[in-house]
Amino acid sequence: MKVIKAFPVSLVTRCFEFRGRTSLGVSALLMVAMGQARKLWTEKDLWTFWATRAEAQWPLEEGMPRVRSEYLISGSAYTHGKDRTACAVAAQVGALRKQLIVHGERYWDGNAISPAQAFASLPLGWSHAWGGPALPENPLGMGMEDHALDGHRIRLLPRIEDPRFALNSREAVGMPAGFGPLDGMWPQRAAKRGTYDQRWMTEEFPAVASDADWTTFNSAPEDQQQAEPFKGDEAYAFHNLHPTQPLLQGRLPGLRTRVFVTQRRAGEEKFREVRMRFNTLWCFPDAERAILIFQGMHEIAEDDGADVVHVLAGIEDLDAPRPAAHYLQVRDKRLDKENGALESLREDDLMPADLVVPLFDLTPIENRALVRGQRRAEAERVAARAEVASYGLDPDAGHAPAVKGPPQPEVKTLDDLIRLRAQMETQRIELNAQAEKDKAAMLADVKKVFVEQNKDFGPIEREMAGLETRGPPKPFAAALVEDFRKFVELGKAHKGDVRELEDMLADEKLIAQWHDGDKKQLQAYRAMAHYQHAADGVAGKASTALRARVSAHHAHKGSFAGWDLTGANLSGLDLQGADFQGALLESANLTGTLLAGANLCDAVLAHATLLSTQCQGARFDRANLGAARIEKCDFGGASLVGTGFQKSRLHEVRLRGAKLDGVRFDEAVMVALDFGEATSEAMLLFFRRDLRGCSFAGARFAQCSFVECELGGADFSQAHFAKCAFVSVRAERASFRGLRIASGCFAQHCVLTGTDFDGAQLPNISFRGAALAGSRFMQAQLQGADFSECDLAQADFRQADLRQARFVRAGLKQAQLSAANLQEAVFQHARLEATDYRRANLFQSDFARVRLGGGERFDDALITRMRTYPRHRPPAGATSPS
Repeated sequence: MKVIKAFPVSLVTRCFEFRGRTSLGVSALLMVAMGQARKLWTEKDLWTFWATRAEAQWPLEEGMPRVRSEYLISGSAYTHGKDRTACAVAAQVGALRKQLIVHGERYWDGNAISPAQAFASLPLGWSHAWGGPALPENPLGMGMEDHALDGHRIRLLPRIEDPRFALNSREAVGMPAGFGPLDGMWPQRAAKRGTYDQRWMTEEFPAVASDADWTTFNSAPEDQQQAEPFKGDEAYAFHNLHPTQPLLQGRLPGLRTRVFVTQRRAGEEKFREVRMRFNTLWCFPDAERAILIFQGMHEIAEDDGADVVHVLAGIEDLDAPRPAAHYLQVRDKRLDKENGALESLREDDLMPADLVVPLFDLTPIENRALVRGQRRAEAERVAARAEVASYGLDPDAGHAPAVKGPPQPEVKTLDDLIRLRAQMETQRIELNAQAEKDKAAMLADVKKVFVEQNKDFGPIEREMAGLETRGPPKPFAAALVEDFRKFVELGKAHKGDVRELEDMLADEKLIAQWHDGDKKQLQAYRAMAHYQHAADGVAGKASTALRARVSAHHAHKGSFAGWDLTGANLSGLDLQGADFQGALLESANLTGTLLAGANLCDAVLAHATLLSTQCQGARFDRANLGAARIEKCDFGGASLVGTGFQKSRLHEVRLRGAKLDGVRFDEAVMVALDFGEATSEAMLLFFRRDLRGCSFAGARFAQCSFVECELGGADFSQAHFAKCAFVSVRAERASFRGLRIASGCFAQHCVLTGTDFDGAQLPNISFRGAALAGSRFMQAQLQGADFSECDLAQADFRQADLRQARFVRAGLKQAQLSAANLQEAVFQHARLEATDYRRANLFQSDFARVRLGGGERFDDALITRMRTYPRHRPPAGATSPS
């Protein structure tokens, strides 16, 4: 279930059953200030504070609704008067009043009580009250047994007493006294738990016993309880419970919580309120804090609350209730895909505005650079208007910008931020539309001029379409330097002033920048060449000459490193072992070329054609093979570290044993590829790729993800993935035989019907929600695997190791689990029909609430300590504890 709440609220939920009904218990916790301050702390603050308290060894809240309200006090007693040997500690919460006496250390001197020792403070735990190991009502206490002190046996008196039961003789029997919670195992509470016998086991388990007294869930002493819930604005007073204030008093802040659930029933979602009671007030006077616990319960259909979609919790002032429709609107806003994240930062819609602590500061930040920029822009606008006016034109007639620029948006509230975001999106759409409109109008005007002057507009259109930007960039630095030198010579010949040009030629830093620009252009081309239009191939005599040159150079074992072979026809050549590092081979024709053992690291092969090319053992590290046509090629044993195949078309390509660290296949078409025995130590991502019929047999990947891929008929047999996630994939009839995944999942409703996982090793793998009908897992190692909510109809798990596996709400119609090891497996709520468990190990397995369709077989199965209760019962309405 998704929780939507105000930040100060901490929600504790618990599903429970009582008298044949199932309910969701909801506890909403708030931490408030004591004294005169009105303040709420956040949920994080609440739990951080609780962790510092001695009481944190026990649960703060167990989630079971209580039928009586109560208050608890944790902390210490403090002596403030002249007499520091004893003090009275008193508490008043509304109509509830209680007083105890706290003494300094005393002991029995014969039948007399020794004078009490002075003290400054004493923790109010049960260890200082009457009791001891022999007293079940307080086995932590003192006063019942002698203690050794300096070789003598003495008996200490309890230091915390109820004045009505104060000890006055050694033979007197005391009464445990305190303000803190009673242990649930002590008889004061345990006696009310009800009867948990064989009848309960077979008819009610795991429900609360039908004869339970629900006051067992009240942990405070009875004199700190009342039948009615607290209202929330009660006065309180605490005496001698604060280190500096003898009297700490005030009034509760007048708050209540409102809780709503969205519940799914019969395919419909209903928004319902959970009626909350202010049941528990836990006070920490020494820290001037209190925790308020509001409780409610709601009927549910599923024992684990699976039918509850959302829980929403808000805070209200008692005198300012909000309608349920307001909370429904809040829920919808926070679930909104566009603005939900921002809406979740809003607090005043789920709590009183005066208690909201802003999560971020919307106060404008002084930005001197921005102010200077605004002033400069304004000065430029004024200058532009003046220039327009100097030509006799009216600046306000659209010939010049306005004096003032657009106003800066004011963002003072979350509503302003959301409104600004929407305005910016609207402006973006409008500006884009206007820009396209202006562009079309400008092109029409320019084209008209070209037509009027009888000039060809085609080159400009081709340039705008990117058709003129093909191939590697032409370096300009060397040519520019040479042109400048010619200008200098020409200028001198005509006795012109060329000093500025000479200064530029003498500026080594400037010329280095030009050369650096060439390098950066080339680097950009290497990375992005596949996004350009393909370069033209070299044709005619030039092609023949270049081909002959390459062949001859290779025959003399020459290197092609850095060569520009764009568009070259190298088809059919034997270039095995050649060095093409950094070479430019865009649009090259490599059909039938022998490149085995060649070095093509950092080469550009974008738009190249590789048909039946032999690349065994070649190195393509960081090479760009984007938008290439690659068919029936052999990259067996090749190194493809960081290689880019973006936008490529790969068909029947062999990549067996290739090294694939960081290879990229974005937008590539991949048909019948063979990744068999390929390896990768880096992350491999296959995102929305159609890999049907591809083979990953024997591949070894350290980390990989297949996200929204088509894997029908793919072969992953004997592959080994250290970490692997299959997310929303379709892999009908794929083979995963012998697959090993050390850590991974098949997540978000994968379709795996008819798949073969025989002999796979998939410990702790999650298939939750997957479609696995007709799949096979014979002799697979699936310890701790999660098949919850999977469709496993006719699945075959024979002889599989499924220890501690989970099949919660799985469909197992006609599934085969014979001879499987299902020790401690969980089948809660699973749907069984003609399911075969013959000879299976079902030791300590859990079949609670399974739905039986008939024909199930358990012949010769080990069913020792197999849990079969509670049995499935149709859902019914909730019964409130009484």
